[in-house]
Amino acid sequence: MEPDGKYIAYISDATGENEVYIQPAEGGEAIQLTKDNNTYIRQILWSPDSKSIAYSDMKNRILMVDVASKSKKTIIENPEGEFYEFSFSPDSRWITYTKSGKNNMDIVYVTDLTSGKEFPVTEKWYNSGNATFSTDGKYIIFSSERDLSPIYSRTEWNHAYTTMKGLYLVPLASTTPSPFLPKDGDVQQSVNIASKDSKGKSKDSKESVTTQIDPENMLQRIVKLPLPTGNYYNLYSDGKDLWYNVDGQTKVFYFESGKDEFIADNTSFKFTPDGKKIMLFKRGSIYVLNAPHGKVSLDEAVDLKDLVAPINYKKEWEQIFNEAWRAYRDGFYLENMHGADWKALKDKYAVMLPYVKCRLDLNYLIGELIGELACGHAYVSPGEYNKPDKIDMGLLGAELKADNSGFFKIEKIIPGAPYSTSLRSPLTETGMNIKEGEYIVAINGVPTNSVSNIYSLLIGKADVLTELSVNSTPSLSGARKVVVKPINNEYPLYHYNWVQDNIKKVEKATNGRVGYVYIPDMGSDGLNEFTRYFYPQLDKEALIIDDRANGGGNVSPMIIERLLRDPYRMTMYRTTTKTGTIPDATLYGPKVLLINKYSASDGDLFPWSFKATKIGKVIGTRSWGGIVGISGSLPYMDGTDIRVPFFTNYDAKSGKWIVENHGVDPDILIDNNPIKEEMGEDEQLNKAIEVILDELKDRKPLPGVPAPRTYKDLGVE
Repeated sequence: MEPDGKYIAYISDATGENEVYIQPAEGGEAIQLTKDNNTYIRQILWSPDSKSIAYSDMKNRILMVDVASKSKKTIIENPEGEFYEFSFSPDSRWITYTKSGKNNMDIVYVTDLTSGKEFPVTEKWYNSGNATFSTDGKYIIFSSERDLSPIYSRTEWNHAYTTMKGLYLVPLASTTPSPFLPKDGDVQQSVNIASKDSKGKSKDSKESVTTQIDPENMLQRIVKLPLPTGNYYNLYSDGKDLWYNVDGQTKVFYFESGKDEFIADNTSFKFTPDGKKIMLFKRGSIYVLNAPHGKVSLDEAVDLKDLVAPINYKKEWEQIFNEAWRAYRDGFYLENMHGADWKALKDKYAVMLPYVKCRLDLNYLIGELIGELACGHAYVSPGEYNKPDKIDMGLLGAELKADNSGFFKIEKIIPGAPYSTSLRSPLTETGMNIKEGEYIVAINGVPTNSVSNIYSLLIGKADVLTELSVNSTPSLSGARKVVVKPINNEYPLYHYNWVQDNIKKVEKATNGRVGYVYIPDMGSDGLNEFTRYFYPQLDKEALIIDDRANGGGNVSPMIIERLLRDPYRMTMYRTTTKTGTIPDATLYGPKVLLINKYSASDGDLFPWSFKATKIGKVIGTRSWGGIVGISGSLPYMDGTDIRVPFFTNYDAKSGKWIVENHGVDPDILIDNNPIKEEMGEDEQLNKAIEVILDELKDRKPLPGVPAPRTYKDLGVE
């Protein structure tokens, strides 16, 4: 909304490209302000004087268009990264923004729109952002990660920094004092008098606001707000109070009193240009209130039930197709699109748009288009379409077999793990005393011999308390009743037991000398599994790491760093026979890695790094071969999710591309025979055991504690 309230500015691709438009707030014809744009526009912002609109785009620019003349100019470009946030000074002369630097630190800058001169507001030593001018023109307020308070790991002697962000402001004029200076009554009175001009008119009135910035020594004028560290964002200040979001809460801080007050939970907010009203956004609802000073009650949301629009699926699907094409043009990691003629490919597939008859047809068409780039992680997931609701089946964590009696026998109970709710096995809860070989003769009072499939009695019973009648014989007579809570997925139980069986197999085959760690992905689950099984096996002489069917993620460098550790010091204590290593948590000995065609994404980079750093041999089959990474989707009209591969890795030694569309070749090629694998024989794991035992022959143990020292050894006569 324009500060004067007359026009609404928005981004539209009606021309086939993102352009900036305005339209009268009371209704009327739209006015196109920009033309010949050729990239995605990230954000638009009115200048406070309503004369200009600034916008940022995916070419790492902030541009400004004059509303009257429609002329535009580039304000700033940054080859190091995009601009995601910027703010005008209240007199429209200055603009502040965050710019990424070569040292990977985000720095707040301010540019004089009259002279074009740029000045840093923050230092290169700290990540800073969320910069905004106070509406009185006195301050730039921003967040910055300067609050250093390390946490220490419980698994190894290591550290991390998590919450580091505080709120800061910089008085823009060298004569403007910090608003947090201590003052008594007399000083307060003099400050109030000084804030008015000779006619007694407050200089804070809107028509008299000018922003004076004295760049010299601005870095030395930075002041920390007396607030704790937190995840701060979305800042707004009138120079006297500061409204902000932190960890999902909306709060307000009063400069004068130093008081900090809670407004609402699970909300974000936006002020109207005059600062009198605030919009609070919560879970799809909008609340409009007077500028709040304290907790508010969100009782009455803006009524949106009549805000509807007819859907023209033909036009909507064409728009989504075109936007998907532009998303790849503007965001794909290489501008040359792997040598493809991207415009010609659009034309090739666009001719089929008239034949798209449902949302899944469109999905197929977009998938074929982006598949032409021969790049992994080029994904499209459909938006809104009609589909049946999924009903979870209740599962018992057991293998059941129909008996000749018509009842169902418990052939096998799949063990679970007490540390995880996802590994809960329903029939193994303490006190149930259900055994393999027993019979389930009724479910919720319905005899199981009355149905051909026992699971027909478990439809919709996942996580629902369910009564089983269990007996040692296939009979209703004498059955005992047990209440269980079925689960909706048994795969985690099977997988857990597969891992446990592999650990036992390696333990037995190597007489306890070799450890085994399976890593299912390179996300938090994979990191948890590595942590769960790596550290308790540091007493082993060697290690087999299993990367097969690894679903990818981004934590492989953390795991590689731990596997690369080589002790350069030893530690001892009088009260134990154990010795330690520096670096801590070092598994000293040979290591091998298992991969297969399902080792994907960061599960590809892991074996590549394992080989490049010469940790050990890689065994199995060639990995998946897709490492060009993705992040979240751009917003699409119907909720479509399209991922654009936009970054990747290359070899630091050769400077050449790696992995993509080929994968990582193993040092020892061996595939599992599917029939033998079904029978429980893992030929790849067998080969890993064979190789690691052979390499153990050359392992030299670390030195033990030296002989006790004497005065002579210490140079004391």
